[in-house]
Amino acid sequence: MKGLTSIELAILLAIIIVIAVAVGWYMYTTFLASTSSSPKIQIVSAKYSPGTSNSSGTLTLTVVNPGPVNNVGISAIYLNGQSCTSISPTSVAISSTPQTITASCSVSAAVGTQLSGQLVTTAGTTFPFTAVVTSS
Repeated sequence: MKGLTSIELAILLAIIIVIAVAVGWYMYTTFLASTSSSPKIQIVSAKYSPGTSNSSGTLTLTVVNPGPVNNVGISAIYLNGQSCTSISPTSVAISSTPQTITASCSVSAAVGTQLSGQLVTTAGTTFPFTAVVTSS
């Protein structure tokens, strides 16, 4: 029986290195995915009071930030496909108590109907909600 030649050893070493790199990359990406956190917002309730012909309506969202991100920034709120303005506050701190977010929206709707909307965070995550139209 003849021993391994240097070319056979080089091929065997290359195969072992390729397998080690593949396993290492898999472990790295798995660890990276488990440590990166994405913002979460729970929208408890959404109410919209339409304004008059001269003023915008007011959207009131009651939200909770359960974590893991300490301060979730809000970049936009959309109601019935239209962008809302004057969002206050623009970030939601981590807390188990509900917090209120208000925004001005120029959407006309009848009292008692429901409007779909989205809250968009600064990280780009969207959270859908359904707002009930109430009287002022």
